[in-house]
Amino acid sequence: MISDNYFKIFFVPNNLQLARLGIVAAKRLMPRAVDRNLAKREIRQLFRVHKIKFVAIDIVVMVRKTEPLDKAAKTNSLSKLFSRVVTRCAES
Repeated sequence: MISDNYFKIFFVPNNLQLARLGIVAAKRLMPRAVDRNLAKREIRQLFRVHKIKFVAIDIVVMVRKTEPLDKAAKTNSLSKLFSRVVTRCAES
C-alpha cells in the first residue's frame, strides 16, 4: 500500500499479462455523483498514461479527501504514487 494525503493505492501482482484498475470513490466523501464520476475518469486516464509501466498487477485507487484540488495537483499526486508503485514492483 502506498498513500499520500489525497489517495491510497493498494497493489498486488496477478497471474495475467495485463494490469487491472479498481477505483473507490466513497459517496460519504463525495456526495455528488458528478464529482465521483469526474474523479474516476481522471484516475482512469492517468492509469492509461502509466499502463505501459504496469505489467501483471492489480491496482486499487482509493480517494481519501474531498478538498478541492486542481487537476494539475491531482495529476501530480497520482503520477508520483504510480511511479512509486512501479518502483516497488520492480524491487520484488
